[in-house]
Amino acid sequence: MSRIEERQRLRDLSIVELQRELKEAREELFQNRVRYATRNLDNPEPLRKGRKRIARILTYIRQRELEGAA
Repeated sequence: MSRIEERQRLRDLSIVELQRELKEAREELFQNRVRYATRNLDNPEPLRKGRKRIARILTYIRQRELEGAA
């Protein structure tokens, strides 16, 4: 899935679904950190992508909260 498709998919999700995605992204980042620390992951790229994905999801959650308050 391309970055644009991923962002569009996240935009269309509800807050509950975004929170579920956030939980999954955090678990995946944790697993990648463990793999990197134990030298089973050679490339740190998944760590960067995981942090960016979490930040993007948090941004969409915050946007939904602000839309609801307005």
